[in-house]
Amino acid sequence: MRKIIVFEHLSLDGVVQAPSGKEEDVSNDFEHGGWTVPFQHPEIGQVIRGWMHEDCSLLLGRATYEQWASYWPLHSDVWPIADHAMKYVATRHALPVLWQPTTCLKHPTSELKLLKQQDGPPFHIWGSSELVHTLYQADLIDELRLIHYPVIIGSGKRLFPDQRMVPLTWNVMDQHTFDNGVSIIRYERNKNQI
Repeated sequence: MRKIIVFEHLSLDGVVQAPSGKEEDVSNDFEHGGWTVPFQHPEIGQVIRGWMHEDCSLLLGRATYEQWASYWPLHSDVWPIADHAMKYVATRHALPVLWQPTTCLKHPTSELKLLKQQDGPPFHIWGSSELVHTLYQADLIDELRLIHYPVIIGSGKRLFPDQRMVPLTWNVMDQHTFDNGVSIIRYERNKNQI
């Protein structure tokens, strides 16, 4: 069975929007893009690069896909697996294929239930918060790899928005805190839910 693994940069107040750059995601007039930059650390980069070298299929929302399709094919030397991996894009609308190989999922919950039963590498979701919300509600996420930053942003898209999430329990599989206060925690879904 294939796993769905979520990777997110996360502020103390749960914001995941535009962690890496000012122009990354300015929707809803978000002005705090690049909030992870002051916390850059060689060891954190080493962990992220290790994740980038894991065999996977990419599972992305439409906006993340469009942004990445204009960037990563030009930087395949940095992340060659992304260029060759199957990209599954959750979208309700027709989408031009900008980055091969790509498959669109118009009904991601039902389609992923079937895809998870097939042989293949795990699905990696980076960003794509709306897709993460949908998959969380359907209890399809198997693992969370969260990079927690000691900063409160105050506004922006959150990993788990209020009043929309069902309670699910998670087991901490491993964690590490760096000298700059950033913690990386890997959680696995506790299937022995009450």
